Amino acid sequence: MVATGTGIAPFRGFLHRLFMEQTVANHMFTGKVWLILGVPVTGGLLYKEEFDAMMRNAGPNQLKIDYAISREQTNKIDGGKRYVQHVIAENSQEFFDRMNNGATC
Repeated sequence: MVATGTGIAPFRGFLHRLFMEQTVANHMFTGKVWLILGVPVTGGLLYKEEFDAMMRNAGPNQLKIDYAISREQTNKIDGGKRYVQHVIAENSQEFFDRMNNGATC
């Protein structure tokens, strides 16, 4: 899942269903989820505490969350601002391994 700013809202709902609620979906989910969230500044990280709780509730290696905070982080490619596309590029091997093995983005 790749989102920026308020575009995180639907993904928050999906993740909440999988990792916070006591539902059939929660009990049956055995997959892996990767969320890449981009915001300009740390103060713009919506639902950070909730995502931290989801990380605690998730099984081992079940949930990965990467943040791209453009005005505060630099990317490893050219040292410029770090956006969601840089997170994907920096993790391209994992990203394309997942896509080649049936993941959707």
